[in-house]
Amino acid sequence: MADVRQKKISFSIRNRLLLQLGVLAFAISLSLFLLVRLVILQTVTVTQDGLLTASLQSIVDKIYVLDDVVSVDLPYDTFSLLGAVGEDRIFYRISENGKVLTGYKDFPYDGVYGNVRDPVFNNVNFLDEKYRVVAIEYSVFVGEASRKLHIMIAQSQNIQFQVLGKISNNLIFLVFVFFSFVLFIAYLTTQNAIKPINEFAKDVKKRRPNDLRKVSTDVPKELLPLSQSLNSFISRFRTTLRQTETFIAEAAHHVRTPLAIVKTESELALRKSVTPENRVHLRNIIRAVDRTNRSASQLLDHAMVLYRAERPENQTFEIYNALTEVVKQFEPAANLKDLEFNFSSKVSNKKSISTDRTLWETAIRNLIDNAIKYAASESVIDISISDRKIGYEIKILNKIDSNISVNPGLLFEKFKRGDGTKEIVGSGLGLSIVLEASNAMGATIKFRKVQEEAICAILSFS
Repeated sequence: MADVRQKKISFSIRNRLLLQLGVLAFAISLSLFLLVRLVILQTVTVTQDGLLTASLQSIVDKIYVLDDVVSVDLPYDTFSLLGAVGEDRIFYRISENGKVLTGYKDFPYDGVYGNVRDPVFNNVNFLDEKYRVVAIEYSVFVGEASRKLHIMIAQSQNIQFQVLGKISNNLIFLVFVFFSFVLFIAYLTTQNAIKPINEFAKDVKKRRPNDLRKVSTDVPKELLPLSQSLNSFISRFRTTLRQTETFIAEAAHHVRTPLAIVKTESELALRKSVTPENRVHLRNIIRAVDRTNRSASQLLDHAMVLYRAERPENQTFEIYNALTEVVKQFEPAANLKDLEFNFSSKVSNKKSISTDRTLWETAIRNLIDNAIKYAASESVIDISISDRKIGYEIKILNKIDSNISVNPGLLFEKFKRGDGTKEIVGSGLGLSIVLEASNAMGATIKFRKVQEEAICAILSFS
């Protein structure tokens, strides 16, 4: 059942149109062939009828009465001429009241007879051949009496079939050329007909997952219902997504305030507590609050990135100065772990970029924060900017603790962290935020193991 359904789906509109136009072209070509062949057959038949009529007239002209006897001076030259055309066979007969005066008695013709002005033509099969017959009734006056003669001439149709065969062979070639040309025109017509559909599909296909803008309404009238339905679906989906993001952001915001109070009260209780067990519990509470607070902050960041990705606000700013400001913000956090920043730049201090600065800074902040969290104590974090053939890239290199394992398949998964990170405050959202921000800006992010215990994050812009 699935195979049948798949076949139905794969039979595209283009193929259906092409098949219909191909069948129509074949029907037109076949009709054209039969019509032209019929016209040719009628033309050849009319030509043969003209020759037979002329021969009959020559016989009539040779009939005379002498001494009350009807005599005929047969025009053998005319018969020879008829037989020479296509090597056809000739039969004739002149009879009176059923009595054969001259000619072939065995030729089977019992049809009607016309007159000199309006002869009768018929087709007769004789000796496995088809003959064209012309017959008239001719009156001759002998004395005062009138005598009626029946004159018949029959010619085989070899020349007719030969001419028809030759012309038909040429006609088949011409009709085939015509059919091929019409089929080619049908293909071009089909391609042109489905071009708006392909453009509509490309417009939808080339969008990124977070691009929820309405599709273009500049489509043919037949595609307008589809465009409107898709835009309506996107609008409903965007509204639902925005409501979810707003809820997450508001929930995170409302959680942070009581968490700050809990942390403050726990720290005060820790200072006053003298029981070792209570101090351990209070430290666990403070650590859990820090993790929850960090998760709430990153949920806010994630919601903001998704919102800005849908409505980016491009700004032009200097890369060097912007990165320097972000690095300075993390110097206190780095000093707490005895870490140093080694900042270098291979681009001009005046080099500018046009992108959403909020997304750009969010991606850089989360990368630096991730490097600080997992960097080994008393190590150096290298941050550098360098040019590419198109665009530039930012590299952040840090030495990680030997107890921490990095799983490349889980780097960008939400709420997923590597082994040996339980004691490190984090939510597993940082790199997911970086990936979302990079996709929104058209950048790429990748990680590479430089040495045994060093990880390099590379953020590339084009």
